[in-house]
Amino acid sequence: MKKLLYVFCFLTFGCDSERDCCEIINKIYADNQYTLVGAFASSINTPPGDNNTGDLGDNFGDVNIDVSQEEYDSYEVGDRYCWE
Repeated sequence: MKKLLYVFCFLTFGCDSERDCCEIINKIYADNQYTLVGAFASSINTPPGDNNTGDLGDNFGDVNIDVSQEEYDSYEVGDRYCWE
């Protein structure tokens, strides 16, 4: 039973909840669809030209999030966006 408690505590406190948040690096409106392009902190901190990722200026991010117009208008590039 004690081991189960340790596993539960590890999963609760050890998991990266930051994967549910990203920094908006671009906003796209096309074909009546509002999209926020986001990059996770690990991508933002990677030096440009690193072999693992491209530069953030290439309009590709870790995640594309389709949102309503209201959400689209309430966020700016550089803001942090979180979801559940």
